[in-house]
Amino acid sequence: MARVWIFALLASLGGLLFGFNATTLGLVAATAANDWSLSLGSQVLLSGAFFLGAILGTVFMGRFGDGLSRRDVITTSAACYAFFGFACAISERFEELVVARFFLGLIVGVTSLAIPLYIAEISPARHRGALVSLNQLSITLGIVLAFVIETRLVDDQDLSQLYTISGILAVIVSIGAIILPDSPAWLIKQGDGDAARAVLKVIHGPKADAEVAAIEESLADSHPNVWVGLLEPANRRLLGIGILLFAIQQLSGINFVLQMAGDGSLFQGLDLGWDLVIVVGLVNLFSTLLFVLLVDRLGRRPLLLVGLVGLALCLTGLILESTTGVFPATLAAASPFLLLGYVAFFAIGLGPLPWLFVAEMYPLPVRGLSMSLPITVNWLINAVMVFAALSVDSPDDTLAIYGISLATTVLAIPLCFVLVPETRRLRFSQIRRTWHRSGTANERNEIAATLATSVVTIGGIFFGYNLTVIAGALLQIRPAFALTPFSSGLVVSAVLIGAILGSFVSGNLAAAFGRRYMLMTTTVVLIVGTAVSGLSDSVQVLVLGRLVTGLATGVTASIVPLYITEIAPAPIRGRLNAIQNLAVGIGALIAYGTNTLLMAVPEGWRAMLYLGSVPALLLGIGALFLPESPRWLIARSRFSTAERMLQKLCVANPREEVAQIQASAEHTPAGAGTTPLFSTTIRPPLLIGLTLVFFQECTGIIIVTYYSPTIFQACGVSDPTTASLLTTIGVGGFGLAMSSLSFLLVDRLGRRTQFLMGILGVLTSSIGFGWIFAVLPQGTPAVQSLVLICFILFVSSFSLSLAPVCGMVVSEIFPQAVRDRAIGFVIAFQLLCGMVASFVFPMLADALGLAVVFFINAAIAAMGLPFWSSVMPETRGRSLEAIEEHWLAGQSPATLR
Repeated sequence: MARVWIFALLASLGGLLFGFNATTLGLVAATAANDWSLSLGSQVLLSGAFFLGAILGTVFMGRFGDGLSRRDVITTSAACYAFFGFACAISERFEELVVARFFLGLIVGVTSLAIPLYIAEISPARHRGALVSLNQLSITLGIVLAFVIETRLVDDQDLSQLYTISGILAVIVSIGAIILPDSPAWLIKQGDGDAARAVLKVIHGPKADAEVAAIEESLADSHPNVWVGLLEPANRRLLGIGILLFAIQQLSGINFVLQMAGDGSLFQGLDLGWDLVIVVGLVNLFSTLLFVLLVDRLGRRPLLLVGLVGLALCLTGLILESTTGVFPATLAAASPFLLLGYVAFFAIGLGPLPWLFVAEMYPLPVRGLSMSLPITVNWLINAVMVFAALSVDSPDDTLAIYGISLATTVLAIPLCFVLVPETRRLRFSQIRRTWHRSGTANERNEIAATLATSVVTIGGIFFGYNLTVIAGALLQIRPAFALTPFSSGLVVSAVLIGAILGSFVSGNLAAAFGRRYMLMTTTVVLIVGTAVSGLSDSVQVLVLGRLVTGLATGVTASIVPLYITEIAPAPIRGRLNAIQNLAVGIGALIAYGTNTLLMAVPEGWRAMLYLGSVPALLLGIGALFLPESPRWLIARSRFSTAERMLQKLCVANPREEVAQIQASAEHTPAGAGTTPLFSTTIRPPLLIGLTLVFFQECTGIIIVTYYSPTIFQACGVSDPTTASLLTTIGVGGFGLAMSSLSFLLVDRLGRRTQFLMGILGVLTSSIGFGWIFAVLPQGTPAVQSLVLICFILFVSSFSLSLAPVCGMVVSEIFPQAVRDRAIGFVIAFQLLCGMVASFVFPMLADALGLAVVFFINAAIAAMGLPFWSSVMPETRGRSLEAIEEHWLAGQSPATLR
C-alpha cells in the first residue's frame, strides 16, 4: 500500500505546475503590462493564450488519451513544461511570451486530465478519494509556492526568475514520473494483461486477478464508436453532473480571489502585521489536507455540502460588510477573516471534489473523453473569472462578482444534494453496476444519427448567418455605396437568387454524386463567395460575391434536410430535423451579435460578411467523417457499402434494414430515379410542400429577419447600434429560445398542432404590427416597446412552428425515387418566395407604408387556417417507407393523419 501512495504522490506533483501557473497569471499580466506598457486587451490576450492552450490540451487528451499511456503522458508533459517554462523566462518580446504561455497552457490542460485519471486507475477503492485528491493538494502547494515566490523570492516582479523556478519544478516532476508504473486499465485496453496483472499485484496483492476480470468486463461492454459510448443515456447524466460541479466550482469565485490575491489588489490598504497573501495559500493548503484525511472516512457528499454552506455564509458576510457596514468599527479586519474562511470552506469541498468525481465516475472505455468535457468547462469559466479580475477597477465590481458567486453557491446546495452520488469505498465494478447502463440498440442508433446530424447542421449555422448578417451590414453598406431602394433589394436578394439556382440543381447533383460528397465540395464555393463579398469595392462585385455564396448555400440548404431525413430513426426524425432549424437560429443569433459588435467599426460590414467562412470550413472538415446516406447507396445498388454505413449508424440489424429499404424502392412503379417529378402520384405531396414553404416565406419572416433594424429605425430608434441590439434580443435571442423549445416538442405535439400554433401567432403579431404603424404616433418609448413585443411574438411563433415544421414535413413526405429532386425543387421555390419578399419589401414599404405591408402578411397567414384544416398531413412517428406507400396507393392527404 505504501507504494501506491508513493506513486500517487509522484504523479500528483504535476499539480504543482497547474497551481503555480494558475496563481501567477495575475502577476505575469501586471508585470508584462509594466515592462511593455500593455493595454488591458493585451493583458487579456496574455492570459487568454494560456487558457486557450489549456482548453485545447484538455480536448486533445480527452480525444486521444484513452489510447495513450497515462504514465508517458505525465512524464513527457513535465519535460515539455520545463522547456516552455524556460522559454518564457528568456522571452524578450510580448509576442514570444504569448506563444510560450500558449504551449504552457496546452501542457497544463493535458496534465489536468491525465493526472487524476492515472491516480484513480491505480488506487484501491478504500483510499481512492484521498489518493486522487493528492492532485488537488499538490495544486494548492503550487499556489503557496507561487505566493511565497512572488512576495519573498522574486526581485521586482522579475518574470525570468519566476519562470526559471517553474521550469526547475517541471524538471523535478519529470524525473520523479519516470519510476511510475503504467495504468493497469490502460494496459488491459492495449491487450497487455500480464503487465497489468503485475501492477495490480503491487496495488491489490492477491486480489489482482479479480481486478483484471472486472476491468475486462468493463471493456467488454464498450461500443466501437467512442462518441456513441460517450453519449450513452447513463453517461449523459454523469456528464451533466460533472459539468455542473465544475461550473459551480469556478462561478463560486475562487480563481477571482486567488488572482486578486496574487497581484496584491485583494488586500490593498490593509496592514494587519502579517502577510495575508501567504496566509491565504496556507489556509488553502491545510484545508485541502483536511479533505484528503476525511474524504474516505466521511464520504464525498457531506464534505461537499458543508463546504457549500460555509461558502454561502462567508460570501454573505463579505457582501454585508461591503454594503451595509453591519460589522462594528472594532471588527475592521472582518473582511480578511471572511476571505480566509471562504478559502477554507472551498478547499474542504468544492475544490477537490469535482476532480474526484470525474476521475472515478465515468465508464472505463470512454473515461478520458468523458472527463475532457467537464474539465474544458472548468477552463472556460476559469478564463472568464480571471478576465473579470483583470477588469476590476472599483469595489462595486468586486461586489458584483461576490453576488454572482453567492447566487451560484446557494443554488448549488439543493442541486448537489439531489444529484451528486456517494461513492466512498466503492470499487469501479460497483460503480459500473450501479450507475453505468449500456444503451439499447435503438438508443445507440439514435445517438449515432444525432451525432451525424449535429455535424451536417453546421450548414444550418452558415445558412442562418449568411442570410441574416446582411440586416446589420446593410446599414453600413447603404451609405458606403450610396444604395437606392432598388440596389438595396438587389444586394439582399442576390444571395437568394444564387440559392434558388443552387437548390434547383441540388437534387440532380445529390442523386449523381451523393449527399456527403456534395456537402464537402460546396464548402469551397462558400468560402470563395464570402471572401469576394467581404473584399468587394463596388456594388457589382458585392452582388457577385453574394450570388456565388447563395449558389452554394442553396445546394447545402437542400442536401442537409435530405441527409438528415434519410439517416434518422422514425421516432426522432422530427427532433433531428429540428436541429437544423435550431442551427439556423444559432447562425442568425451569431450574425446579430456580430452586427452589434462591429457596427461601430469602420467598414465593419466586410468582417461581418467574411466571418461566414468559418462555419463553412467547419462543415467541410466535419463532412469528412460522416457516413454516406444508406438510402442513396441502395438506390445506386451499392448494398454492401450501405450495410457498412448502417453499422456506423449503429442500426441493430443492417442487413435486414437494407432489405426493407430495397423492397420499398422496388415497389416504385417507374423504378428508382425515373419517376417524373410532376406525375399523378407525386403531385399531392409536391403541392403540399410548395404550399408549406409559401406560408413559411410569405407571412413576413423575411421582413422581420432582413429589415428588422430598418423597422426599429422607422419607429424612432435612431441609433444604428441600438437598432441592431434590439434585433439581437427580439429576433436572435427569442428565435433561438423557441427553436430550442421546438426541438423538445416536435415529436410530442405533432406537425399539425405546431403548424396551427405558428399560424395563429404570426397572424396576431402581423395585425399588431399593422395597427402600430397605422394608428400610433411613432418615436415614443411606448411604441418602440410595442414593436419589440410584436417582434418577439412573431419570431417566437415562427421559430416554434413554421420554421421547423414546414421544412420537416417537406423532407419527409416524398418517395425515395424523387426525394432529392423534389426537395431541391421545393426549396428553390421557397427561396424564390423569399427573394421576391426581400426584393419587393423596400419598394412596398416606400409606396404603401409598413402598416399595409404587415396587413398583407396577416391576410396570407389567415389563408393557412383552411389549409391546416383540410390538407395538412401528420407524419409524426411514421417511417419514410410507410409515408411512401400512402402516396403510391393513391390516398388523399387528409387520410395521412
